[in-house]
Amino acid sequence: MRKLILDTDIGSDVDDALALALILGSEQINLLGITTVYGDTSLRAKIAMHLCKLVHRPIPTFPGATEALSGRKTWISGNEGKGFSNLDSFHVSSTNAKDFMIEAINHLPNQVDILAIGPLTNIALAISKSPNFAKHIKHLWIMGGDFTQVKVEHNFKCDVSAAKIVLESDIPISILDLPSSQKTILTLVEIERIKCAGALGPILYSEILSWIQPRDQDWTTPHDPIAALSLIDPELFDVTSKGRVRIDDEGKSFWTQDPQGNVNLISPNQPLEAVNRMIGYIENLK
Repeated sequence: MRKLILDTDIGSDVDDALALALILGSEQINLLGITTVYGDTSLRAKIAMHLCKLVHRPIPTFPGATEALSGRKTWISGNEGKGFSNLDSFHVSSTNAKDFMIEAINHLPNQVDILAIGPLTNIALAISKSPNFAKHIKHLWIMGGDFTQVKVEHNFKCDVSAAKIVLESDIPISILDLPSSQKTILTLVEIERIKCAGALGPILYSEILSWIQPRDQDWTTPHDPIAALSLIDPELFDVTSKGRVRIDDEGKSFWTQDPQGNVNLISPNQPLEAVNRMIGYIENLK
């Protein structure tokens, strides 16, 4: 069973909640903790705790960095937490996300993976604080970047300074970038299936609608759960050879093949089956 820490900006785009649901629904993942990043991280922690409580899984949850190392102004959707009731009943840990990460990783060296599906601020802070942290991470999985350079992807753009620190480290890293995640789509058919998908189905359905309706969409892209799926069902993904990543000052991402590099890029090779598996894991939750 894979030991995992989930680092997330849950509460904005619905895909973070979908990723958490997928992880909770997989018997292959031992979720050691959840860390939240970017903006109101206490609110984000309460959202994660609420979802975990609905499936009777009290996962330790820790709020992290609220501001980007780059100094960039925080973007929020404006709907964070609005679809959840009784969030004030949850008491957030006083332990900071970076400190939890450092303790967990150094206590179990080379045994714990991290899945980062938000800006990389918490991880960059942990690298800076603990000399052994980067050496002891088993593997870091990231949803972020756009290696076609068509656009600057949100997670990297939100904290370019943190992205540079993390990606220029020697941590073994696999990245699902924006164009690769966009191969997968949740249409109305899949969204209706999620509505009936186990204990979290109704609230996930509501969060999907609150995300797509203001945008006049009848679909959404499950960026983050597809990144999570790559840990569980790697046969559904193509993987590049090793390389290195450079991030420019705007947040554009560049990957160059290098046998001595630390970064693989991943991409779903069966997008429809990936979406089907994703929903299947969410349906496991009772």
